[in-house]
Amino acid sequence: MRDRNEIGGALDRLAAALESLDFGPDTAQLEDERDRIAGIIRSYLIPRSADRTTPMLVVFAGPTGSGKSTLVNSLSGLEVSRTGPLRPTTTAPVVLADREHAFDRIAGVECEVVVGRAPILENLALVDTPDIDSTATEHRAITETLIDNADVVVFVTSALRYADLVPWQVLRRARSRGTPVIHVLNRVSSSSSGAIVDLKSRLDAAGLDDRLITVPQHYLGEDGQRVPSLAVRSLAKRLASLAANKEEVAGNAFARVLDGIVAQSAGLARSIDELVDDIDDLEAGLSVELSNRVPRLTLDGVGDGLYPPPPDPQRERALRRWRRRAGPERHFAKAGWSKVVDRVESIVHADIRHYLSGEGRSLRERGLPVDDLASRVRPAARSAAEGWSSFVHRMATDHDHRNSWLMEAVLADAATSEGPVPAVGLLFGDEAAVLVDRARRELLGRLDVVYQLVVSLVVDAVRQGVGDLEVSELRAALGGVAATLTPVHA
Repeated sequence: MRDRNEIGGALDRLAAALESLDFGPDTAQLEDERDRIAGIIRSYLIPRSADRTTPMLVVFAGPTGSGKSTLVNSLSGLEVSRTGPLRPTTTAPVVLADREHAFDRIAGVECEVVVGRAPILENLALVDTPDIDSTATEHRAITETLIDNADVVVFVTSALRYADLVPWQVLRRARSRGTPVIHVLNRVSSSSSGAIVDLKSRLDAAGLDDRLITVPQHYLGEDGQRVPSLAVRSLAKRLASLAANKEEVAGNAFARVLDGIVAQSAGLARSIDELVDDIDDLEAGLSVELSNRVPRLTLDGVGDGLYPPPPDPQRERALRRWRRRAGPERHFAKAGWSKVVDRVESIVHADIRHYLSGEGRSLRERGLPVDDLASRVRPAARSAAEGWSSFVHRMATDHDHRNSWLMEAVLADAATSEGPVPAVGLLFGDEAAVLVDRARRELLGRLDVVYQLVVSLVVDAVRQGVGDLEVSELRAALGGVAATLTPVHA
């Protein structure tokens, strides 16, 4: 790199942008991806960009009983990690180096550091890791963190375990990071030829390096911790070649990891954009769905019992008395509209709750608090009904202030009934249809506002679950890293 401080600063800004992303409890996968990328930048890329003298970290990983510890012991000629029949034998990472380095803690993982003298340790530090497939799930997490901070991974498996699912998941993780991987098939016997062919085929199909190093099976004896040096000669030569070309190998590893991290950061930004788009689509779809529910509301019965039934139109005297009847006016103003408001509120609340808990299946799958959301809408539904009552009162008063109470009651009944209401024609004559339509449209318009409030509450709840997904700072930081690397690539 032409300027270590420049690339280090750009990486620091990228890590800070990632760490500033505010994810909610419903986006654990994105949060894990963010933490992993930021962790690799902080614990691997930034230190490697600042100090090229650090030995290359060679991490030995593999399933339980694959022989990782035996290989580390055999390569170094030292008994670094204890082997044995009890699985898993290695329960904490052990780092073997030829001098003291800051390897006691790697990316937050505490390691036991063993200082020893061996030719292979001149430019390499060997790390024996816990298994990746035992019932102790924290072992896999530790090993994956170490793989994320390795310059080289030696992936050790056996003829019995090479096809297991978990090791392949870990291999894909290493590949996504860009880490060079050396594949070792340990404890190979005369009957393992089929396993060798099959493993090479699987590696090739997965787009991985299919150059396979085999280690023959040896009887170690009761206390044996190493196999003969001849058995690990191919692996030792491969690692010695890496050590002899440390600067080139480490530089290539750094570049691959850097390219992978930039690509993964950009992918994370795209995932966030897709999540934001999904929420926007949810909001638009909910808005249409709930608006369409308003005209279909069953409001019939809201106006029942608000006024005495009209007499036969042929009985003119009785009809005049009915029109001019003023006795119940005050009673209706208090009790009549109270019934209307209560009924509208109840109908709207029941419909919204039914939608959120039943027909809105995708909302249920998001784990939204349906009862709470529906209850929070009740005051708005009541307020809408009360506002509508004032509107109808003004309509009736403008038409005939002397008999406004009766006109209010009839308009409320007619505007919410599915069938004809004879009383409205007796009161309003030719204007009846226009006035009823006006009153109904006003009610539906006010209720549409309530239903749009449901949309806002639902979307707010979803956004609270995913967090504040603002990626502009991340994109700017990615641009800064790209600008720093442009002259390097050129």
